[in-house]
Amino acid sequence: MNEICGMVPFVNPEVPDQFYRLFISLFIHAGLLQLIITVLFQVFVMRDLEKLAGSLRIAIIYFASGIAGSLSSAIFLPYHVEAGPSGSQFGLLACLFVEIIQNWYILINPGMAVAKLGFLLFLLFVIGLLPMVDNYAHLIGFVFGFFLSFALLPYITFNLKDKRGKLIGIIVCLVATIGLFIGLIILFYVSPVYNCPHCHYFNCIPFTLNFCKSMEVQIRR
Repeated sequence: MNEICGMVPFVNPEVPDQFYRLFISLFIHAGLLQLIITVLFQVFVMRDLEKLAGSLRIAIIYFASGIAGSLSSAIFLPYHVEAGPSGSQFGLLACLFVEIIQNWYILINPGMAVAKLGFLLFLLFVIGLLPMVDNYAHLIGFVFGFFLSFALLPYITFNLKDKRGKLIGIIVCLVATIGLFIGLIILFYVSPVYNCPHCHYFNCIPFTLNFCKSMEVQIRR
């Protein structure tokens, strides 16, 4: 574990006792390009969401989605080094979907808006099949972002039935978020996935023999 993570050594190399790494990894970037993408995303997407929903709500969604994404990456790709807030960014993309769903009745063409965002999301997941891009952080970050956005973002109701449906949705999403996070904690600490021969195919498709080798870390067991 020390060989993969670096930085401060673990007290017991066999026990992951530095949970703060899941938070710190959101601020570490793999290079200048990733840093530029993060800054542009925060300027053109995150800033508008903060104006719309408030800084506190967006901060909770951003950090919770990022931590969950980093945790899922550590679970399913334990021998790959990943960094950056990609899970957080996909969590904010989920906010855009939720905004459309919550305001479906007042938008001119909500179906087209969902289709455009869906195409963008599909394209980003396809890009995630290339080396050095973390699809597990993308997926779990998006799921967490969707649930938390539905639960935390301000909304308007159009009738009693719509109000009840949204209140039930908030409760379901909060329970699902807590349950999913507990499941990730169990998979990481209690029943870790050390050997999953097919998990990496969701993260990188090896079109050639060495196509995905750049993501792996060789360790001595």
